[in-house]
Amino acid sequence: RAPNTEVQCRKAGGVCSDRCPPPHSRPFGRCQQGIPCC
Repeated sequence: RAPNTEVQCRKAGGVCSDRCPPPHSRPFGRCQQGIPCC
């Protein structure tokens, strides 16, 4: 299941960013409204 909170994103090894900086180039979930988890 894709992360949909900041905590789940970080546990999955992601970062919360509108810009998805490298090496997190592809969003795979989201942190909160409108902010992707990359």
